[in-house]
Amino acid sequence: MTQDTSGRSKSRFMMSMEHVLREINHEIISPAIPDMSVENAVPLIINVARLRADYLKYAFELSADRNDQHPTKEELAKLKHLRETYQEMLAAARELEHCIDRGYIDLPTSAEKP
Repeated sequence: MTQDTSGRSKSRFMMSMEHVLREINHEIISPAIPDMSVENAVPLIINVARLRADYLKYAFELSADRNDQHPTKEELAKLKHLRETYQEMLAAARELEHCIDRGYIDLPTSAEKP
């Protein structure tokens, strides 16, 4: 098989795989989020923003008027927890965007919702 034929075969295979991946992801993910709308996504977006604010606010609290004192082990543990919580929810929000972008989640038509 020549390099050109091999490249086309690989390309066709990858296109077929992409199609199957989209179908499978849609079949599994879309029913899990049946009522996708901007209104339904707002609580997740608000939660991410609040968690980001909590994380940053605490970091500033730890930095204010500390002189040469470093944060304690307990303070750092709380800061880490706030960061991890924020990052987990941010990852979920980004994954939702990815699923919408890839067509894994059915979106309302303009006739269903404005």
